Amino acid sequence: MPSFRYSGVSASGRTVSGTIEADNPRAARARLRETGIFASSMQETAQGQQASALSLQRRVSPSQLARTLRQLATLLRAGVPLDEAVETLRRQRTAPALGQALEAVRVQIREGSTLAAAMARHPSVFPSIYTGMVEAGEASGALDTVLDRVADHAEGQARLRARAMAALMYPAIMTVVGGAIVLFLLAYVVPQVTRVFVEARQELPLPTRLLMGMGSFLASYGLVLFVLVLGGLIGLRYAMTGEAARRRAERILFAIPRLGEMVRDIAVARFAQTLATMVNGGLPLVEALRISRTSSGSLLLSDELAKAETSVSEGASLAACIGASPLFDPLVVDMIAVGERSGELETMLGHAAGAIEEQVKQRIETMAALLEPVMILLMAGVVLFVVLAILLPVFDMNQLVK
Repeated sequence: MPSFRYSGVSASGRTVSGTIEADNPRAARARLRETGIFASSMQETAQGQQASALSLQRRVSPSQLARTLRQLATLLRAGVPLDEAVETLRRQRTAPALGQALEAVRVQIREGSTLAAAMARHPSVFPSIYTGMVEAGEASGALDTVLDRVADHAEGQARLRARAMAALMYPAIMTVVGGAIVLFLLAYVVPQVTRVFVEARQELPLPTRLLMGMGSFLASYGLVLFVLVLGGLIGLRYAMTGEAARRRAERILFAIPRLGEMVRDIAVARFAQTLATMVNGGLPLVEALRISRTSSGSLLLSDELAKAETSVSEGASLAACIGASPLFDPLVVDMIAVGERSGELETMLGHAAGAIEEQVKQRIETMAALLEPVMILLMAGVVLFVVLAILLPVFDMNQLVK
């Protein structure tokens, strides 16, 4: 359906603008009049619509989404109509993808759509776990409370992501900087220094010959090597789009000591946090399991939860279903069992998510404490090798002079 960009005046006399989908300009003006907007100009935006679609495909950060949803809950609690609240948020300084999504949501709400249905049309901005909870909140009449819970969930996801990135940031920076320095030494500095020894026809020590060989190889085939590595990374990325390849990669990753445990705990914490939020938002357990199992980011964990979903729908206990899987921490299983017996499953799920997050935090801090000296030792070893490869021939020349 074509999209039209319009500007005009609302029934209250305010200047408004936005986009609307309709079969033709006349139908677009008629739909706008039904919502109390009188369009003064209208232009079809075929190319603009394509650009907007591309922009909406970009993900919005969980922290920014949490801030927006919490502000929306505050406006609704203050008695601001839903469409005006969304319009207020759209005028703020938000990411282009989020701003365009809010504009589309506002238009659809004025056309009679519910907030959940309008959000569901933009899954790249509003995940399905959020739209399901918003739908439950609209049905129960507690939309502002549910939006606060969704914002809490998004903030929790942002904390988990930040902790995971913090664990990888230092080694990544050290690897990139150290690799760049070594490449510079091999490609430019070492050939200039060792050329003096070659012209003197001096027999060079083994470290020097190795260093010269690596320098010559990079000078001759460095570009080819770079293309091969880049092609390999691109090929690996495409290969990982297949679910079978991703499952194999996850099995290998989970088998790595400490790192695999940390990645698994992050996935379990995401699941527990999401399930707690959705059950607390009023969704049935089976429906909450179906939606939240995709939030873990792990296909292996999602497979186990799919089995649990089937068993729970048949009357089995959730704790018994996931307790047989080695992917779930016993702490989570025990807390879920207590929550099911006491009738406070959502509370215990929240405690379980908090406990796993704290466990992840401790493991990240431990890994960071171990990685820093390891990276320093590795870099020191590389520098020592380069220095020895350059200085050993100098010592030999001094001995010959004497």
